[in-house]
Amino acid sequence: MKTVTAVEAKNSFGRLLEAAHREPVLVTKNNREVAAMLSMEDLRALADTFLADPLKADVAEGRRALLDAVMAQIDINRRIEAGRKAIVEGRGTVADDAYFQGLRDRALARWS
Repeated sequence: MKTVTAVEAKNSFGRLLEAAHREPVLVTKNNREVAAMLSMEDLRALADTFLADPLKADVAEGRRALLDAVMAQIDINRRIEAGRKAIVEGRGTVADDAYFQGLRDRALARWS
């Protein structure tokens, strides 16, 4: 993987775009990794293995941009992981009839 500094990226953006077509490019600033640039082909390949089927369908049907779908999947994955952690720590919510009735009541209250 090619690595460039933020200054190099700024000063030679055209070359950075060309390089990203060949391989992902890592951008650093003050010796920290701050960004990555990759081709749309690479992003599509990543999305194909990473996105849940409903998000893939949204992209295929034009309801959502590819990058937006990837970012949405990242958010979903973070929420799932936080939920799993809460369950392990004993902070999970029991999804019983009372729980779902409470959800219904709150939803109906918003509509009225």
